[in-house]
Amino acid sequence: MDFVSGFPRTQKGYDSIWVIVDRLTKSAHFLPVNVKYSLERLVELYIKEIVRLHGIPASIVLDRDPHFTSNFCNGLQFALGTKLKLSSTYHPQTDGQSERTIQSLEDLLRTCVLDQPGSWDSTLPLIEFTYNNSFHYSIGMAPYEALYGRKCRTPIGWFETGENLVLGPYVVQETTEKIKRIRENMRTTQSRQKSYYDNRRKPVEFQEGDHVFMRVVPTTGIGMILKTRKLTPRFIGPYPILKRIGPVAYQIALPPLLSNLHNVFHVSQLRKYIGDPSHVIEPDWI
Repeated sequence: MDFVSGFPRTQKGYDSIWVIVDRLTKSAHFLPVNVKYSLERLVELYIKEIVRLHGIPASIVLDRDPHFTSNFCNGLQFALGTKLKLSSTYHPQTDGQSERTIQSLEDLLRTCVLDQPGSWDSTLPLIEFTYNNSFHYSIGMAPYEALYGRKCRTPIGWFETGENLVLGPYVVQETTEKIKRIRENMRTTQSRQKSYYDNRRKPVEFQEGDHVFMRVVPTTGIGMILKTRKLTPRFIGPYPILKRIGPVAYQIALPPLLSNLHNVFHVSQLRKYIGDPSHVIEPDWI
């Protein structure tokens, strides 16, 4: 689940969309909300729209939004038996599903608003239906079919009559086979995407005592501290590595100027330094 904000305020007071996606069937719910909604109101909406239709989930992947990291939310999910999995920076595989869904949502929403001018929240139910009834390559079917075990009846198929629903072991077996097929398709898609990324990925490792340059970007916080964000060099340093925290994180010895920064950085923000006195670059105050 994730929040999408920045929309124009509607007559009903909505200015954001709460996106909730099922990781297995890819079915999604788009709930219009206001960014100022209290946590109690969001919990009430969650029980009304999600728990009522799908039950209590075993786990939820979400980012570190203040709504999700509050003690009240953690206590509620603990009482319901749901495990919260908070995503971290530089790991898009955790909540990448919601981010990709948000891209599709924005494209559909933009198209509907352009074709039918008016309040965007009035088109949101049809957008949700369109998304859930669209073919998803990762699961090999539409989310609606994966969720309910049958294809959705649309106005195109209203001429059909005599649909029979066969109840019994055959339905159970068919549903089980469909879930297996979905998991295989998802596993194949994830493996293919991983191979595409690995072809361009070059593992970078440093040792304790090595010196590295640090990238100056707002995501590391360095660009926010320096007054001249437009004129500062792209890399500053070099600074020695104190310790390796994990496979892709290192603890850096920072100068007093950057002492208020967290001294653990992702490997993508570091560049190896080859000893040369002329390469030393310090941040200048212009």
